[in-house]
Amino acid sequence: MNNRTSEIFEILSKGNFICSNAVDNQQRYLYTYLEEHFDDLEPKFREIGFQLEEGNNYYYFSRFNESNPNVESKIEKALRWLDILAFFTTFRKDLCRGARFKPLDILNQVEINLPMKEQLQNLRKKTVAGKNYQEMLTDLLKEMQKEGFIDLENELEQTWKILDSWDYLEKMVTAVNIQDENEANANPAQNSGN
Repeated sequence: MNNRTSEIFEILSKGNFICSNAVDNQQRYLYTYLEEHFDDLEPKFREIGFQLEEGNNYYYFSRFNESNPNVESKIEKALRWLDILAFFTTFRKDLCRGARFKPLDILNQVEINLPMKEQLQNLRKKTVAGKNYQEMLTDLLKEMQKEGFIDLENELEQTWKILDSWDYLEKMVTAVNIQDENEANANPAQNSGN
């Protein structure tokens, strides 16, 4: 593997994304490299058990066969992502790839919006005494940045940018909604109140 391929593997094997609209120049370069060399890289990664997947302006890895504990862990992570997406869409319904936001705007909404306040409290991974809303939000933003869904675009102004990988979260919600609709259609007697 060359250096770029190793760097791509290092990022994607941790469950992160490489996005076309990343703030970091190197990430955007790796995206372009993946785009240009996908046909060469995909079989190499498949040989070592990783499936290189292409999303809507982002790349990620999936696995062919995973152990049950790994699958359970991914399901828990996906459920958390859905809760996080719900929090952000409660803040602003129009948040999408490329959108920008400031934590101060979110904190102002948390102060006056009880559902957002409750969602933020529920998103805390562990109950930590003394955590205020700003600290909880900072932890959440760091988590989302580490996962590869947002980037700090301007540190001075505290402006965050939503990356193309946000599409992954939105597709997950769509998949859940389609599954719910399919289950509802499969059981018409339950839906009619009988």
